Parts: sequence; C-alpha cells; structure tokens
Amino acid sequence: MSFVEFKQSAAQGAQSLAGWMHQHHKRVLAGVGSGLLLTSAAAFALAYEGPQAHPPAPTWVSVAVASTAPQQADELSNADQVVYTTAHVRASDTVESLLRRLQVTDPQQLRQLSAQADLRALVTGDPGRVVAAQVSNLGELQSLHGRLPGLKPVAEGAQKARQLRELTVKATPTGWDVRPQSRLVQPVLRVASGTVKSSFFAAADEAGMPRNVASQLIDVFDTQINFRRNLRPGDRFNVVYRVYQAQGQTLADGRLVSAEFVNQGHDYKAVWFDAKGDAKGVAKVSGYYAPNGDSLSRAFLLSPLPYDRITSGWGWRENPVMHFHEFHKGIDLAIPVGTPVKTIADGRVVYAGWGTGYGKYVKVDHPGGFATIYAHLSAFKVHVGESVKQGEVVALSGNTGWSTGPHVYFQFFVHGTPVNPLDIAHYSPKGTAVPAALKPEFLAQTAEPRHLLAVLDGGSPVVDAAAQAAKEPQHG
Repeated sequence: MSFVEFKQSAAQGAQSLAGWMHQHHKRVLAGVGSGLLLTSAAAFALAYEGPQAHPPAPTWVSVAVASTAPQQADELSNADQVVYTTAHVRASDTVESLLRRLQVTDPQQLRQLSAQADLRALVTGDPGRVVAAQVSNLGELQSLHGRLPGLKPVAEGAQKARQLRELTVKATPTGWDVRPQSRLVQPVLRVASGTVKSSFFAAADEAGMPRNVASQLIDVFDTQINFRRNLRPGDRFNVVYRVYQAQGQTLADGRLVSAEFVNQGHDYKAVWFDAKGDAKGVAKVSGYYAPNGDSLSRAFLLSPLPYDRITSGWGWRENPVMHFHEFHKGIDLAIPVGTPVKTIADGRVVYAGWGTGYGKYVKVDHPGGFATIYAHLSAFKVHVGESVKQGEVVALSGNTGWSTGPHVYFQFFVHGTPVNPLDIAHYSPKGTAVPAALKPEFLAQTAEPRHLLAVLDGGSPVVDAAAQAAKEPQHG
C-alpha cells in the first residue's frame, strides 16, 4: 500500500467513525470524543530512514486495544455517575417516599432503608427540613445527610444552648453506615417592630417576624387585648424573641421573651420569666409578667378561637332556622369548618355529644361556678370527665345542628345563668404576681429583654438583639 493509499484508507476510517458517533451521539459523553478517536482500531507509527528520492514503504506497528470505539462508548455510558439532589421532608412522608423524591429507585435499598429506625425518625415531625443525597445514575443511594426533628435542650437549661441532631447515612461494601450526630446550636435574641395597617399578621409579616412568634404574642396578650375585634390601624408592637442558629443559619424559632403592644392608646408590656424555684418554700412560677412582676395571666381567655367574626350577638333576634323571636343567650362566631376550638379556662368536660339545635357540642365546667358551651362542632377532641387546661383544643368547628353556615355558638355561664361572652373580662381575676422571694431573680433574668424593649423604636427592621444593644451609648 502506498502512502497515498494509506491516507485515503485512514480518512475513510475516520469518516466511518465520525458517522457512527453522529448516529450515537447521546451515548458519547462530552469531552471524550477526541480520546475515542485516538484509540480507534489500531495505533500506528511511520518510520523513515532518512530523505530518499522515493517515498519509503511505511512500517506498520499494530497494537491491540481492549475494545472498539462503540464498545468504549457503551462502557462510558453505563459508568456510575453521581447525582446530587435535595428534598424537603413532608408531613405525609414515609422513608420510601422521601427516598424516591431523592431519585433512589433501587428496590433492595428502598426495603433496607425503610427498615432503619433512624431513617424513620428523619421523616417524623418538623416538616420542611432539607435532606441532601448523592445517588448513582442507577438509582442507588451512596450517601444521605439531614437534620432530625426537634432541638433538644442541653443541661444548661431552656435559655442556653440546644442540641441539634443530624443523621448521616453512607453505603459501604458490607452494608450501611448510619450515624446520628449531635452538635450545639446557640440561642440568639432578635427584635422586630411593626405598625398595624390592615391586620396584625400582615404587619408581623412586613416586620419580618416569624408566624410562630406572632402567634405567641397573641397568646401573651389574649386576656387583655381582643385581637379579633379591637385592633385599629396605627396600633403598634415591639418584640424580642429567641432563635437558634448554627453557622449563621437560623434553624428554629424560639420563645417570645419580651413584648409591647399599644392598642388604641393603651400600652401593654410582657416579659418571660423562667423561674427556677430556688427560693425555699416557693413553687416554680414560670410565665409572662408585666415588667414590674405583676401577673398577666387571667382566669379566662376572651375567645375560644384564633380569630372570628360575630354574625349574631347577644340579645333578642329572629331565629334564622325556625323564624321565631327569641333571646340569643350567646354569640355566633363565623369560622371555617375544622378550625380548632379552645377552652377559655381550666376545667372539666361534663358533656361532649349531640344536642337538639346545638348539633355536636362540648360543655366545660370551670372553678368558681363558671361554665362554657361550644356548639355546632364537627369533631370532638376530648371526652366526658377529662380535665382540660386553658387554651387546650376541645373540638373542631363545624356546621352541625340548627345552623345556616359554618360557625361556633359560644356561651358563658355564671352559676348557671348565661352571661354575654363579651363581658368575660369582668369575671376574670388576675393571676399571682412574682413572689417577693423570687423578685431579685426575676429582675436579673429579665434585665436584657426589658432593656431591649425599652430602646426599640417602632418600625425598625428585624435585627440581632446584640447588634441593637451595641448601638446604644456606652457610659462609664
């Protein structure tokens, strides 16, 4: 074969290979085409003895290779490729459903991992946590990492560091390396301020305050402020609350530690006191207090619902179902079906069943000769004879009995006589102030939250409490 013939043969071979690669381009990984060309059917070298008048006969050196170009492409196509993927834990998740969203499809692995107790713990509680995984292109899990639910308090107490639990899973030649690990997460105080324009929750969102903290604020002042009916544009609030962080990332919202709410010109303040009960003969009295130590607790909440709208008040009216004139001995609170209904005070459930007109209803007796009824319910959460605490969910709202739409019929009784529920505050005595023996502990523990509350000016963006304190002038 002449050199010219060799060149023509090589060109035809290259053209043939290029045609095959074009036909099977999806099987050829980016960046390896040139490598395949260099390792086609054989390697060659031309040996020259020096300049001559006629072209020398080429010397062929044949080198066998392990596979042809198409075979190499198949092998590269089937080689393990790692996919990095993440998924959020859902409330309805099982281990298998979470793994499938992480692209794990190997049936044997799905069975093995579903039997792991630590992985089952990973999909319980605290939905929204991120789980990261490395998975092969064959659907086999190589590794997984995620945060287990909850932040466990450590020995120092609820106000100190908390323990974050994480789970790491790795595939090994002999099985699975499953390792729960713990590390400390530090508490950080944050502050926020806002002004009500349309609704409290809209103002809280605008201020960057977590919904969990906003709900706590309502609970703190719920015996003093009717958040469902008495808020006005221009009402304002300042809050100091705790979050738990690791490497600058907020992992969980904590307790509201101090708050101020100005409602229609009336100023309400609260601080959290975690009493240790160290003083001899003094019981633990943890709770929210006014900055001077007066109790904020009351015997009764002002409403059994998180929000409501009165559609029929106390007094004479025409019955909307039977169309006769009657005295309405309670109030109708419009609310969507399935809303949690809370008892307004400690007590004992004396009835949970069906009543003509009432539909499904719950009656709770409270100390001091008081009682409440919650009617037109869809489901019960308590049973007769059960003791309940203030704010405990006793039922879900509904539309049962003589009802023209989803609502709760709420009644309040004093020694068996129905009283207008809007007058509950008049029957609600104050709780006990901080005992004198614990007053020094109270003042010391609440000093920073009280100071931060005092220096806040409404409308400030959310900031770290330490940064806010650093802005204050230093004396001495």
